[in-house]
Amino acid sequence: MFFVMCLPASLPSAFSAFNTPFVAGMPPHRCRVPEGKEELIPEDEKLRACFQYDQAAVSSHFETFSPEKEKRNNDAAIPLVPCQNGWIYDNTTYTDSIVTEFELYCDRSWWVEFSTTIFYVGSFIGNILYGYVADKFGRRRSFFIILINLVVCGTANAFVWNMESFVVVRFLVGLPFPALFQIPFIISMEWMGMSGRIFSGLMISMFFALAMVFLGVLAMVVRQWRQLTFWCNAPFAILFLYHFFLPESPRWLVSIGRFDEAKKTLKQIASLNKRNVDVDDLVRQLRASRRSSVQAEDVNRHNVFDLFRTPNLRKKTILVTYIWVMNAIIYNGLTLNVSNLPVDDYVSFIINGASELPAFFIVWPLLGFIGRRWSLASCMLICGIGCVSAMFAPSPQEHPWVIATMSFVGKFGVGAGFATIYIFAGELYPTVVRAIGMGMSSMVAGSGLLLAPHLVALGNYWKILPLILMGFMSLSAGIATFFLPETLGAPLPQTLEDAENFGKSVKTGGGLFSSLTDEQRRRISDYNFGNVSRSTSKDTNI
Repeated sequence: MFFVMCLPASLPSAFSAFNTPFVAGMPPHRCRVPEGKEELIPEDEKLRACFQYDQAAVSSHFETFSPEKEKRNNDAAIPLVPCQNGWIYDNTTYTDSIVTEFELYCDRSWWVEFSTTIFYVGSFIGNILYGYVADKFGRRRSFFIILINLVVCGTANAFVWNMESFVVVRFLVGLPFPALFQIPFIISMEWMGMSGRIFSGLMISMFFALAMVFLGVLAMVVRQWRQLTFWCNAPFAILFLYHFFLPESPRWLVSIGRFDEAKKTLKQIASLNKRNVDVDDLVRQLRASRRSSVQAEDVNRHNVFDLFRTPNLRKKTILVTYIWVMNAIIYNGLTLNVSNLPVDDYVSFIINGASELPAFFIVWPLLGFIGRRWSLASCMLICGIGCVSAMFAPSPQEHPWVIATMSFVGKFGVGAGFATIYIFAGELYPTVVRAIGMGMSSMVAGSGLLLAPHLVALGNYWKILPLILMGFMSLSAGIATFFLPETLGAPLPQTLEDAENFGKSVKTGGGLFSSLTDEQRRRISDYNFGNVSRSTSKDTNI
């Protein structure tokens, strides 16, 4: 059943959010001039992209030209004017894009960054909206609402008639991202026990990385932006078939006291997985994990402010959110930054996605051995060192793959870090506000993403500047991770009280396992050496 959730969590999200480098690809271009008037084109490549020599001034220059006046005429500056007859572009890389169709060159180039910014504004708002819907009305119902949003609006984006309509629809496409990734992740995590959380988090992230590779291949084959946009959205209408077999999260049902429905859902999952389980016993275990304090809590009254009412939960929320913001900006920035790398855009995008895959195989055992905290910190520090090293790289013109490789190392680290922060955050936030908490952190990260296209645009001044800045951001996130408690070996917190008490009595920072409680150390030891089953009475694989 878990693998069924990997598809909707990865392909639609990746295809709709990260087709921008191809849909809005900026090909090399210059001013179009009348035939036989090539003298109007400046020799400087940056100038010729947006300016040409004034035709009247050039004509006057040649009319008055004589050997004795040569020096005077050469010294005289011929005035430049904006392109008068449109542009000619090199279609070697991009057959067409919104840039070529709507002529988003020069003084109109801001539309590209603006459309990406508006997409992230939609993502910011969508995280608030869909986080609330998921906790209020359930994970299953919210999933289909988000899917409708994506398929309808994403497909409509292929039929816009001008840049204004493109931006409006792009805002609507942003609403379900990354909620469409988060909701299947939350459902999967709430099906799993302690050991299963690592598996679910990393496998979904691995599928997402594969989706990025597939997107690069699709873009390489389909080079017309309208067709690419259509194929990035419309085919996912097939996911509505999930309506016939996708169950609700039993943990969510238990968290709001709907025990009979939880039992029915567990039977459905057991049947789909072809497993014989004692459903009544599972429900009793889940009810036991729902502490007596949850009986007094009105789940319908929970909101984002609950995350900040108590000091320990507030500290964890702020730290998780900061790390998430840095991670999101860097992940998206490195993805969009392929246009600044001195290698082919399509090849670099594919390698960029593929570079995440080995990271998951490395971090998988580490999460169960050294814990979430050290794993996340290591990932972010590797990313930071890789990106900052671009400062010391040789000339990209002479050694283009050196800079590209440093970017791929950064993506290697931040990709695994993104998978880890989802696992870590999901284990720190309690069930009653888990979707709200993850939605809030992701929402704030979405506001940070408003900077991503502008950060990448700094490459117009110095190609490696975005890499260097993202490197220092990643280093700061790695350091911040050490101030969070370790969740390895701990059951999922169910209530606000559980979340406040967790990690309150232990110190963060210091040694490898310094933030673990004695109970966590015992459970980790048992888990690693096979002395107990991988699930516990309080945290059961379902």
